[in-house]
Amino acid sequence: MEKKWVQMATKSMRIRTAAALMLLLSGGTGSALAAPDTDPPRPLPSGAESAVRPGERVSVTTEALVSGDAFSGVRVTSPAFAADGTLRMDDNALVAVATVSCKAEPGSYEVRFGSPFGNENASKIDRLWGSVRVEPAAAAERAECERQVAQRQPESQEERYPLGTAWPASPWDVRTVPAGGQLKAEDGLEVGSDGMVKLSSPGFTQPVVMHGDKKVTATVRIRCDAQPGLYTVHWNEEGKPAKIWARYRVTAAAPGCQDPAVTHQAGANRQNAPWLLGAAALAAVGVAGYAFFRRRRKPSH
Repeated sequence: MEKKWVQMATKSMRIRTAAALMLLLSGGTGSALAAPDTDPPRPLPSGAESAVRPGERVSVTTEALVSGDAFSGVRVTSPAFAADGTLRMDDNALVAVATVSCKAEPGSYEVRFGSPFGNENASKIDRLWGSVRVEPAAAAERAECERQVAQRQPESQEERYPLGTAWPASPWDVRTVPAGGQLKAEDGLEVGSDGMVKLSSPGFTQPVVMHGDKKVTATVRIRCDAQPGLYTVHWNEEGKPAKIWARYRVTAAAPGCQDPAVTHQAGANRQNAPWLLGAAALAAVGVAGYAFFRRRRKPSH
């Protein structure tokens, strides 16, 4: 009898502990909080209304290269969002992720496409995608929402383009390369910039000059001792301010990796050639003059 009583008491204690744990995780409000950061964002279908909660991450996905107002950099806006999302390339799709504001009041809100930041005048975009319906939330839930959102990492801006796409397709087209490896940089928009653009990066063995007629290209080599991580590439053009032009991600070098000897590019050699020829001519004149002077001072026998 006593053994049975102990079993019942133990079971009752387990139930109370589980209930207390659930109450603690819910913040004591009895209402559901937004999904944890580890969960994928809730998809927002085109032309539909989706129910969301304050602090919830949502995503908009559309096929790439289909619509003229859906491309990398286009903003996804809504009064319900804490901040605009941005369409980023993910293979053959464009994806934007945004967070529902912890202060959003219950109700229905439109979700629209807008022009990229800094390009509002060049390409006016204002397209309705769908809508979200924000569910009611208690004050305690909104306070917990603020705490969770403040601890989140910013959404990644990196893009992934289909195989065979020239690099960089955008400043956030991040390609992965091992330390000691190579990347081919290409730009088809800078016609007439042959030899006028130098690419530099902390991960390069040396800066490189872009050459070409209809498009400028250069092969960049990554240092064997470059540490794994994300690197930026600066576009340095004569007479213009430098700008971040590309990014790449470095992984560990292969065993025995060795950097090649640093050599000057052909363009630099061509630029230095007149100076070198002049120096050689002066040196020759100097040697001849010195020999003549020695002959004049040599005593006769």
